[in-house]
Amino acid sequence: MSFTVRTVTQTFANADGTPASGKVTFDLSGRMTNGGTTILPNEVTAPLDGSGAMTVTLAANDDTGTLPAGVQWRVTVRILGAEEESYFVTVPSAGSGSIDLGSLLPSAQQVT
Repeated sequence: MSFTVRTVTQTFANADGTPASGKVTFDLSGRMTNGGTTILPNEVTAPLDGSGAMTVTLAANDDTGTLPAGVQWRVTVRILGAEEESYFVTVPSAGSGSIDLGSLLPSAQQVT
């Protein structure tokens, strides 16, 4: 088996409703391997476009056969004029189409 690839999207806005500027970075909490392919925890950057939107393609980290279990994507949001925040998400292999980043954040997730 190999990794399922998913597209993650999100649009960010400033408090006054204007499109935000900045970037969102993603890096794995550790290496993960599936079917002879290993993905190392290198940073993947998704810049915000003029509408405040970002799109990034990431490997799902819950595919059957992915080892070690429990590796997550660390999301770091760097928006101009706002405090940087980081949190961890699991990109699901199930489903089709793009995934809204906000839907991946558990309701009890602590933002640091």
